[in-house]
Amino acid sequence: AGVAGGTAFMWNLSQGFEILPPELVANNSAMTRNGQWMTVQYDANRNGIAQAALRSSNGAVVSLGDVAKKGDTCGGSSESGEDSTYGWAVDDTGQKAVGTAYVDRDGQCQSPYKSEIVPFIWDAKRGIRELDTSTLPMDELPWVRAHAISGNGEVVLGTSNFQYALAWVKEGKAINLTERYGASSSVNAVSADGHRVAIDLVDQNTYQGKGVALWDYAT
Repeated sequence: AGVAGGTAFMWNLSQGFEILPPELVANNSAMTRNGQWMTVQYDANRNGIAQAALRSSNGAVVSLGDVAKKGDTCGGSSESGEDSTYGWAVDDTGQKAVGTAYVDRDGQCQSPYKSEIVPFIWDAKRGIRELDTSTLPMDELPWVRAHAISGNGEVVLGTSNFQYALAWVKEGKAINLTERYGASSSVNAVSADGHRVAIDLVDQNTYQGKGVALWDYAT
């Protein structure tokens, strides 16, 4: 899967490039391990505000929907246009996906420091919902996102304002890996079973690198 100036495409060794239909806009273009699903943006109700979606290799498109449940009336601007949700990652089977969602809590979409840019998780059974941010100083953070997920869908990684590296385990409360372990502002690499997360360690006083560590939520 890939991005070419906003055009979404797929490629494989035997068939080469497949340019996806123009209504499917490229985003981070994550793909399942078996190559059957990839993330795209799709304006399902044609109101000018797109949503995160999964596109199957057979052409089927599943819209992940709108966290706010208000018909995609609140969207954030990006290179792909205006989006109510933006997909970042999908698990190994296409059963779970994560990303960024925009909500309106005060009558003004994307109000600064109003907790209106939030992380989401979606699965095929329960649909889309916000990930917990109750452990974070949301009144001080303009945005929080989820941008990686383990192959089994149990561990989600993200960041808040490139200030804190975050993890969610089995949809629990946000774990601040920066405050707890001295992680840099973002973590991205996680094993298929979720038990190994690569953390870039940084001295919080000098901002000098201290090497890389592996974190296991179970220890």
